[in-house]
This record gives sequence, structure tokens and C-alpha cells, in this order.
Amino acid sequence: MKLEQGQIWKQGENYIRIVEWARLSIEYKVMKDPVSKLGTLHKTTKKEFCRLLKGAVLLKPDGLPSTEAPAEDEDEEEFSAELEKAISQSIAADLRCILDGANDGDGDSVLEAHARLKDAVSTSDLPMLLDALKSPDNNFWSRELIGELVAKTGGSDCLADLLDALAAGFAEGHDNDGLQSSLIMLAEGEPEKCRRKLSELLAGPNFKNQEAAEWLLTFIP
Repeated sequence: MKLEQGQIWKQGENYIRIVEWARLSIEYKVMKDPVSKLGTLHKTTKKEFCRLLKGAVLLKPDGLPSTEAPAEDEDEEEFSAELEKAISQSIAADLRCILDGANDGDGDSVLEAHARLKDAVSTSDLPMLLDALKSPDNNFWSRELIGELVAKTGGSDCLADLLDALAAGFAEGHDNDGLQSSLIMLAEGEPEKCRRKLSELLAGPNFKNQEAAEWLLTFIP
């Protein structure tokens, strides 16, 4: 099922019309009557819109109220798969924009891509974010921006990767202010989980970032 601007979906007693289909967001109107078109405007990410439409019925333009019918399971699955693929492609493109733009000095494009990703990424995107964090195309700035997304999305479970990124920045002679801030916020936001993960890492025989882990422990309340 292809999503298009102007489509109207029925969800329970409400009608949802796609007002604007943008790259990473959807503007839609919730209406009680699709004929009068009176309703309230909302804006959300494509992923949230996908969840919103679960079980909804796409209405045909001719005779809207009389075209209600249960959506077939295969249509819902096709719609979800298509949307998830489009979102993944957009996220991958923005990550590449950060990597390339940070190296090329295109600060505006990098910051715009980062802002879009902050609103769009979820835990399902974590493997892609971790791959980008470990990319050899990183410099200190892209590593800090992507590290912030990893910390926000993966939390304390990703501490080993985040500490590796911190070490890479230090090895290149950078102070890593941004990445250090992300780690401190993580320690303060997930104190118990962060403490357990750091203790687990410190107890490992091949852990290389002991000094950084002990530093981060000092910020746990």
C-alpha cells in the first residue's frame, strides 16, 4: 500500500487525512467528518504515523463513508514494510551526510541531518547507528554527533562502543567535549544501569578503556 498526500484513513470513529508527506515527517488532520474536512492538525514522524495507522482502513475518494472495509493483513504488512524501508533509507542518507559533511566542512548540512535524526531514530535503528559510529570515515565531530544519537537510543547497553569512540577521539588529539557530555547525561539519566554496565566492563579481561570507565563512574549519583 503506497502512502500518498490526500489519502483518508478511518481509524475507529475518526478520519485521518494525510496533509503533507515530507521526508521524515507526516502532517495529518484528524476529523470526525471527512466531508466537512473540519479537524485538528498534527505532525509526527513517519514511524509514529505508521503505528497510528495500524488497523486503519483506507477510504476511496468516491463515497467516503460507504467504502469502509477491514484492511487485509497483507496490505497492512506491505504498508509497514514499505514505510520502514523508506525510513531506513532516509536515516542511512542522513548518517552519510554527517560523515561526508563533517569531513568536507559542510556544517549546515551536518547539523540539519543530525537534527532530523534526533527526531527520527529509535531502537530499531541502533545497528545502523553503531555501524556509523565505528565507520573509518568518522572524524572527531561526526563521531560526537553520532555518539549522541547512540547514547540517546541505546543507552547504557552501548557504553563499550561509546567509550571506544571516546578513546578514538582522544587518540586523535581532541577533547571530546560533546561525547563526554553525552556520556555524563547517560550516567545521570540511567545511574543504576550505567553502574552495572561499567562494572561489567571493568571486570572483563580485555577491556581497554578502564580510565574512561572509572571517570564516568564519578558522575553517577
